[in-house]
Amino acid sequence: MRLSIFHSTSRALREFFLVLVQGYERAPRVSQLPIYNTLNCISGLVDMDRKEECHHALTALADIERMSLKGKPFSTIEEALYYVKEYTYIQKLRFGDNLSILIDIPKSLYHYYIPKLIIQPLIENAVIHGTSKISDKGIIAILGSTDGTNLQICVKDNGPGFSREFLEDFSKSFQQKPATSYGIYNIDKRLKLYYGEDHGLILQNNENSGACIIVRLPLKLVEKPIEKAGNLK
Repeated sequence: MRLSIFHSTSRALREFFLVLVQGYERAPRVSQLPIYNTLNCISGLVDMDRKEECHHALTALADIERMSLKGKPFSTIEEALYYVKEYTYIQKLRFGDNLSILIDIPKSLYHYYIPKLIIQPLIENAVIHGTSKISDKGIIAILGSTDGTNLQICVKDNGPGFSREFLEDFSKSFQQKPATSYGIYNIDKRLKLYYGEDHGLILQNNENSGACIIVRLPLKLVEKPIEKAGNLK
C-alpha cells in the first residue's frame, strides 16, 4: 500500500525536487518554508494512506518553492494570497485541529502590489513563537486594510505575545542587527529600504493576549518600489 501511494504521488515528488535542484543551481538560498517538518508530515500521511492530502501537500510545497525562486520580486495581493493559502494548508497538516488560520483581506485590495515572501515568514513566526507556546487552540488571523494612502496587513495570534525587552530591541533593530528574529528584522529592513522609514513592520501586543505584526506599505498599482530605494542589496 505504501508503494502504491508513493507511485501515485511520484509526479508531484519529481516536480518538487526538480524545482529545488533548478533553484539551487541558480543561486544558494534559504527557503521560507519549514521543509523538514513538512516532509516528515507528508511521510506520516503516506503511513496513514491519506493519498489526496499527500498529493496536495507535495503540490503546495512545489508551488511555494517555485514562487520563491522566481526572479520577480513583487506580486499582487491576490497572487500572494494563493501561496499563503497553500502555506496555511501545510501548516494545518502539521498541527491539525490545534491550529486555525483565518484570512480577511478585502477583494478591493487584491490588485495592489507587495514584495513577495513577506506574509509567510510572519505566519511561521506566529506559529513558532505564538500558538505553539500555548495549550489552547492556536488562532492566527491575517487582516488587510487601507486608509486610502497606505496598505496594512496584520498577522496576529493568540500566543503569549512579545516581551517588553523584545519590543525595545526591535525598535532599535534598523540601526543595529538584533541577536534573534533575523527573519522579522530582514523583512523590516527590506521594506524600509524599498519604501522609506515611514513604512515597514510595526510590532505590538494585542489588547487581550497574543502578538500582532503590522506590515505597513504604500498603495502601489505598479510592480516596483519608490525611486529612493534603488540601491537595495
